[in-house]
Amino acid sequence: MTDINSLTSLINLESLLDFSARLNESNDEGFINNALILTIMGKLRLLRCIILIPHNGKLKVYSSKGKINFEETENFTVRTVTNTSNTDIPVILEENGFKYCFPLLHNDVLIAVLCIGSIPSGQLSDEELQYGSLVCSIAANAIHSARANADLLRQKNEVELQNQLLMTIFEVNREFSALLSKSQIVQMFSYRLMGQMMISRFAVFTMHNSVCDTIVNRFTTNFPHDILQELCSTEGTSLNTFTGIKHLTRAVLEGAGVRLITKMIIHGEVKGLLLVGGKLNNTAFTTVNEQFIESLGNIMISALENARLFQEELNKKRLESELNLATEIQKGLLPRSLPEVHGFSCAATSIPSKQVGGDYYDFIRLSDGRLIIAIADVSGKGMPASLLMANVQAALRVLAPLNMKLEELVARINAIVYHNTSPDKFVTFFGAIFDPTDKSFAYINAGHNPPYVIRANGTIEELSEGGIILGIVEDAPPYNSGKCYLEIGDTVLMYTDGVSEAMNNGNEEFGEQQLQDIAMYSRHLDAAAIMESIVLAVHHHADGAPQSDDITLAVVKYQ
Repeated sequence: MTDINSLTSLINLESLLDFSARLNESNDEGFINNALILTIMGKLRLLRCIILIPHNGKLKVYSSKGKINFEETENFTVRTVTNTSNTDIPVILEENGFKYCFPLLHNDVLIAVLCIGSIPSGQLSDEELQYGSLVCSIAANAIHSARANADLLRQKNEVELQNQLLMTIFEVNREFSALLSKSQIVQMFSYRLMGQMMISRFAVFTMHNSVCDTIVNRFTTNFPHDILQELCSTEGTSLNTFTGIKHLTRAVLEGAGVRLITKMIIHGEVKGLLLVGGKLNNTAFTTVNEQFIESLGNIMISALENARLFQEELNKKRLESELNLATEIQKGLLPRSLPEVHGFSCAATSIPSKQVGGDYYDFIRLSDGRLIIAIADVSGKGMPASLLMANVQAALRVLAPLNMKLEELVARINAIVYHNTSPDKFVTFFGAIFDPTDKSFAYINAGHNPPYVIRANGTIEELSEGGIILGIVEDAPPYNSGKCYLEIGDTVLMYTDGVSEAMNNGNEEFGEQQLQDIAMYSRHLDAAAIMESIVLAVHHHADGAPQSDDITLAVVKYQ
């Protein structure tokens, strides 16, 4: 080993001191490794240098100068400067032109390995070996210090984050009545119990419409509903002060570790129950403790009630939004405009009793000029009925262009309804093919209210020929078709039972006779005016009574 004067003259001790000072000013491990490579390459006039760091049981290339063809190598242990020709060193290093490996050790723990290529003289002198070892030792200390500082900074940030979260929790606790989710409320309540009372076991139950709902239970015991109901009607706070509870109830509570019971009250009404276990330090509850927990419980139940009401309002608005959308979709399924037929006027309307309904009408023009006219009434009301209605509409729209016979068309729709509905769902259906050329009206009535043909001479005919309602059986008995011919002034009136069965406040139906009378009285008008007269008459009869069923009308008038 050379003395310090010799080392100073050969290697330039001042550069070592400058190198150490530069590294100690930085906590960036990448900067330290880069400075190490540049320093040793500059002093030893090297063209190739890499730093390997331990990673997943291997040594991974962290930084490099010069061309290499590997990213990691098998792990190996070096304690002093070692030639890569050593059998303990992976051969890939020598194959890539590296000759020496310098360990970076701190407290005998390998931090990294510095590998350098050949030097101009071919071999490192003792002074160069010592210089490289000193540089690596300085770098190892700097890397260890950087990692330690980074670890301290990370821990400091974690502590600050925890403190921030705790402060936030306490801030939110002071605003306990704010609208929050149940999980947030319970979590905040748990923090308060643990932080103030050193309590980790508790259970919260809410009472709504005589139904007991478990919000959280951190005991290992499931408390029966009858015990909770009993506690809600019993006076007291602690097990010692609860009076009148059954012996079995007391045994269950004691066995579960319950030490405190408080009823959570809103406006004098018991809305929930709070069961609390013992303190972790096993000290007894003081009167102040009990008052604090009781107050905290009442604040929590208010927050839970607000959250419940808020969620109910959100659900209501979401449902209203979905129903509004469904209403628009259903309106889009009905014809936006009715076909124009020379010499005839057509009108139709559908007024659902709810936001969506199960009534349906359609006018479909065929390629030869004929019209398919349909009206249907799906069993039930609301969303289920509207979905089945859409199914019927889709089936009719798909089958109509096939120009099949009316009997086959209705049979096909019956099969589709049967296969896509439950046994309790069915459809009354009236379908007709109207030919404007010969004024014929061929039809099938599948269990629907018979439409009326209001003749210009004042007579009325019912269109009742057909078969059973749709969806009851897969292979329905053959449907029979009927046909009538229209003369000038004749009107075909199609309707659903929501018209004839419209109720007033005295539970009196509008009735088929009144419907016929209105149609007969207004038969000289066009289709739209006839339809409007009937709708006004139905509303007048109802006199403000809630609409109990969907109201649908379709009118064809030969003018």
